[in-house]
Amino acid sequence: MLDVPGKWLQAVEKLPVKEYGFGIEYYGEVGVGTPPQIFKLDLDTGSGDVWLAGQQCQVCSRHKKFNPSKSSTYKAEGRKWGISYGDGSFAAGYTIRDTVKIGNLTVPNQVIGLATNESHAYQVDTVDGLLGLSYSGVSFIPGVTTFLDNIVENGYLKEPIFSVYIKEKDKNDYAGEYLFGDIDRSRFSGELTWVPLHQPKFWEIMLDGVSFNVDGVGKEVMDIRGPAIIDTGTTLIVMNDEQATEFHRGIPMAENSDIYGWIMPCNADQVVPGNLSFTIGGNDFSVPIKNLVREPVKGLDGWCFSAVTSGASNFIILGDVFLRSNYVVFDRGQARVGIAPSKH
Repeated sequence: MLDVPGKWLQAVEKLPVKEYGFGIEYYGEVGVGTPPQIFKLDLDTGSGDVWLAGQQCQVCSRHKKFNPSKSSTYKAEGRKWGISYGDGSFAAGYTIRDTVKIGNLTVPNQVIGLATNESHAYQVDTVDGLLGLSYSGVSFIPGVTTFLDNIVENGYLKEPIFSVYIKEKDKNDYAGEYLFGDIDRSRFSGELTWVPLHQPKFWEIMLDGVSFNVDGVGKEVMDIRGPAIIDTGTTLIVMNDEQATEFHRGIPMAENSDIYGWIMPCNADQVVPGNLSFTIGGNDFSVPIKNLVREPVKGLDGWCFSAVTSGASNFIILGDVFLRSNYVVFDRGQARVGIAPSKH
């Protein structure tokens, strides 16, 4: 395949991702500049900006920094830029334009934020930055066409879609892939359930209901429903306070600690064997109870963090905990998502 951008290219490109920590985040290697300087970027459907560490960032010592002098396609822009996320993390700096490359998928003249400062959470993170995969209206940089909209509007892909498959990492930390321009039907069971976007700005759909399916007991329906964002950049499942409390009523002894947040017994999957089901588009999509039990809480023997947490939000966030069990196709062309149970 020729490495030339253009409407005739019609690419299909697979980007393997690796898992960091206990499923904290999934990142791929992305090239920036010409020739490409390779960075580990967190691929995030919950945001729209592309950003990474710049040469002037004194607190970014752990990260690879982009060097403009080594790129023949670099263009100075110089607008001030800043971004903040729901967990309190942030980055700030200035903007440039350069080529962003995933395999043979090449997007020229992309606006990129170069960080001159970042929060402690990013300073100690293994990733070098973020690649946002949402609509242009979500970008923190005013008037910017996002990476996703650039590849769709310029017809660089075979189909205006990308598909996400993530799983438990293997010995090489391989944990799935993002497939740009196509669907890999070997990665899921049955047929995709297509759901229109409730808000064609985020990847936001309507969640019709949530239930526990306990082995040998049956189905317990919870009073949880409403708008939900499928967000690859969020680790957990995030609900409002009332919804998170409703969910944890189904886990014996689960509690909302003033210090640690929602925690549960580490053997919760034995006490309540089964799965958590999300009803979307008339079908149920499951997450095993064992996948809702997170890392052990230091100093509290037998207790683990919950994969369902609470946060101030007008919508539920279905993060990587949901995506580890369900294959998702993000269809930018028809403003919809397709979901099916993953094969592992």
